[in-house]
Amino acid sequence: MLLLEEQDRSLWDAEHLNEGATWLARAANGDVFTRFHAEAGIAAEHCFAPSFADTRWNEIAELYAMLERIDPSPIHTLNRAVAVAQGQGPQAGLATLDGMVPPAWLDGHYLWDAVLADLHHRAGNAATAGRHRDQALAAAPSTALRQLLQRRLTASLK
Repeated sequence: MLLLEEQDRSLWDAEHLNEGATWLARAANGDVFTRFHAEAGIAAEHCFAPSFADTRWNEIAELYAMLERIDPSPIHTLNRAVAVAQGQGPQAGLATLDGMVPPAWLDGHYLWDAVLADLHHRAGNAATAGRHRDQALAAAPSTALRQLLQRRLTASLK
């Protein structure tokens, strides 16, 4: 498993990406905007960014906001917070989650704690970051995910 920022984009299949872009453009015709349009737009932003650093994070955050309006979900809010943090900094990402009470199924889920660990670390809140890191690692549902989180969260907390 590789994080998005670890992937070699030169290995991505440009022909398939261009075919996807063609279908996305065709799907954009019409008066109806659905969650599938937003999700495809998010994927396209990731796929066509020349690098992780050059990703248009504010566009992705806006697409997640649109997705939240169409199909409210705490996962969409969590993903928007990640995009906001990438584009505007970790404090802005944390502000996106400020006051959000995760539903029972998300509270204690490894994704919730992994995002909070990363954002708090990047914001300079080491103790809070460490607590969330430990909870994310304990809740990871597989060895592969635990190893990925260990690599990402432990490296970022050193």
